[in-house]
Parts: sequence; structure tokens; C-alpha cells
Amino acid sequence: MARTKTKTRKRRTAQPVMRSVDRRDSPAKTTENLVSMASLGNVAFWTIRLLPLIAVLFYAYWPTLVWMEDTWNRQPDYSHGYLVPLLAIMMLWHRAHKFPGVRSTPSYTGTLLIFTAIAMRFAGRMLYMDFLDGYSMLPLIAGIVWVLLGWEAMKWAMPAIVFLFFMIPLPYQAETLLSWKLQGIATGLSTTLLRVAGQPAVAEGHVIWISDQRLLVEQACSGLRIFIGVAALAYFWAVMADRKWIDRLVLLVAVVPLAVVVNALRIVSVGLLYQWFESDAMRSAIHDWTGYLMIPAAFGLLWAIKVYWQALYRPVEQLTAKDFVPTS
Repeated sequence: MARTKTKTRKRRTAQPVMRSVDRRDSPAKTTENLVSMASLGNVAFWTIRLLPLIAVLFYAYWPTLVWMEDTWNRQPDYSHGYLVPLLAIMMLWHRAHKFPGVRSTPSYTGTLLIFTAIAMRFAGRMLYMDFLDGYSMLPLIAGIVWVLLGWEAMKWAMPAIVFLFFMIPLPYQAETLLSWKLQGIATGLSTTLLRVAGQPAVAEGHVIWISDQRLLVEQACSGLRIFIGVAALAYFWAVMADRKWIDRLVLLVAVVPLAVVVNALRIVSVGLLYQWFESDAMRSAIHDWTGYLMIPAAFGLLWAIKVYWQALYRPVEQLTAKDFVPTS
């Protein structure tokens, strides 16, 4: 009886698979050795790797952080700075499903951004420009992410890194110029609205005359706080929204006219209410409370624009042939 030959298959041991961004990448690109977050994502690894670096950064930037916190505490225009780091973390958490992976080896090209941050700090110290110290944190954080995690991870984290811009106080010259421009726009628009409301309003510089009553549009009433706060919120919503870029651009473009209109409505409300109340105590309360209500009013209008635009232009549903084939 002939003996039949049987072929036995040799069992292969499982080999670790490196994760690449795209299977169709060229061999030169796949040599970047991107690995999945799970393979390097144990707590001990990242704790040992990042905690000493974070401690060094806090020590190096401690005077800058103290200056920023003092500004947040003293100036209402920047009181939102306390929330910016937390909202940046929320952005990263929301975009976690898009995380591209981590390089197995450092990407030293990112040191270019780190050297840029060092140069900005040096220039800030030499020129007595504290704001350069604050702004240098942005390229520093981006450079560190680039070196440790790779270019793709840095692009993934870039929206949250850019958002940190809103926690840094503006340079004094830029803040003064912006406030001056906003004061002039607010004065002209408020005067027009008061005339529409039937008041004999006349603008003279940054002063609005209503009959014999003088209404001064001060720098604190320029609308800078509304502008910065609404811009930060609009950017946050634009990043968090899973929509096309045009939908996000609408929110960002709406910031300037919305801030101007809300501030003008506040000035008009103050001017009208001052006609009814003449006591200093009541006028002081009117001035303060209209300022408090300005922030939620601006946020509410921005939310209404967001909801209206999303309802007006809904994403087109993508259909395939399977959707028209009856299933058994």
C-alpha cells in the first residue's frame, strides 16, 4: 500500500506589528516606525517619561505663570484664562479617536520649535516683553510633542495647543489699539441705535450726548472682554464640532460683529435706563449688571448662530448600494 505524503504546515509565532499611518505608504514613509498608543501607553512608561519634563517646564516658566495668573485675577478681560487649559484638555479628549499613533523613536526635527521658543524667551527678557515669554510656551509645547510623539501626533494636538493662545494676555500696545478701535465702533453704533429708539443722541469722540446727558464710552466699556471671550468660545466650538471647515469658519467670522453688537446693545441699555433713574446708586448698579449680563448674552447669541447654521446646512447622508438591497 502506497504511503501518502502529508504536508505539515509550520506554525508561525506571532510577531509584533508596527502601526503605520497608511498601508499604502511608501517604504521610506513606513520607516518612521509609528506604533500604536496601546503598545506604549502604560501609565508607568508615560509617568517616568513626562513627569520630570513637566516639573522642569513649571520651574522654568514659573515667573511667567505667576504673571499670567495675576492678570487673570486683576483684569476681567482675561478672567477666562483659568478655563483655557481645561478646555484644551477637553479638545484632546474629544479628538482621542483621531489619534494617529506614537513614534517608537524621537523625532529630533521638532527641536527647531524648541529652539524657537528659547529664542523668544531670550528676546522677551532682553526687550522687557513679558508677553513673549507667554507666547513662547506655544512653540515649546508643540516642539516637545513633535519630538516625543512624532509629526502626526503634533498635528493632531495642534488645535488644542493653538487654543492656549487665549490664556496669554495681549501686549499692552495691541490691547490699547484694539480697545481704542472698539471704543470708536461701539460709540458710533450705539449712537445710531439710540436714534432709532427715538433718542436725540449725538456722538462726540467717545462720548454720547443724549439731550443734556453725557454718556462716556470708557476703555473698560470698549468690548475687549466680549471680543476675547467670544473668540475663545467660538474657536472651542469650531474644534469640537464634527462639521466641515466652512461651518467652523462661520463661527469664527461671527465673533467680531457679534461682540460689537452685544457691546453696543449694552451701551444703549445703559443710556435708556439712565433716563429713568437719576440716583448714583441705581446708575452704578445698572452699569455693573449690564456688564455682567453681556457675557451670557454674547454666548447665547453665538450658540443660536451655531444651532441655526447647523440646522440650515445639514451634512449630506452618504448612501451605498447596500442601502437599497433588501436584507433577508
